[in-house]
Amino acid sequence: MPIKADYLDILSNNDPILKELIASHPIPILKQSDNFLHDLIKYIIFQQISTKAGNTIYNRFLEFHSFKKSDSLFKWAEKDWKKIGLSHQKKSYIENLFHQDNLEMINSLYFIDDSKKIRSLLIELKGIGPWTIDMFLIFSKHDLNIFPKGDLAVINVIKSLYNIDSIDQIDSIAEKWHPYQSIATLYLWASLNDDFPA
Repeated sequence: MPIKADYLDILSNNDPILKELIASHPIPILKQSDNFLHDLIKYIIFQQISTKAGNTIYNRFLEFHSFKKSDSLFKWAEKDWKKIGLSHQKKSYIENLFHQDNLEMINSLYFIDDSKKIRSLLIELKGIGPWTIDMFLIFSKHDLNIFPKGDLAVINVIKSLYNIDSIDQIDSIAEKWHPYQSIATLYLWASLNDDFPA
């Protein structure tokens, strides 16, 4: 999904610091997702670990899962998930996604564009919290107005760039980015030279 120049003009006019980031980084591209299940697994894997480690573990999972014939028949042994590099907790979160009723719900998300509805459905899944949902809404559903308050990297870069410290000040700045908070967030990540999302 291309980011329109009009969106960037609005953000630049509302925020001179963000304007500098926009001028100094390539325009981000939100890739079309073809597998919401794998997306959610990726976001679970990336919870509270580094980008490098997250990509390594996720790629190992994809390599393992490519040999599976059916998501609904998903099986793995202890040696499988340990070799991938998953914690027992994340292993259980991923297993839960493969329950038939959860698979059906995840598949239904292709046809739902209401982010509040999506949030209400995903929050019921074990291991899926606000940060994971924010990642799904930004990168999988391409909601352009999501500010991931639970992302420590984003919060820290805002504190540094804007010389502020309180969450109220952060909220005030993020409000200036409405209705393109997701785009602003992409530039904040870019400023860290991080490759997530990959």
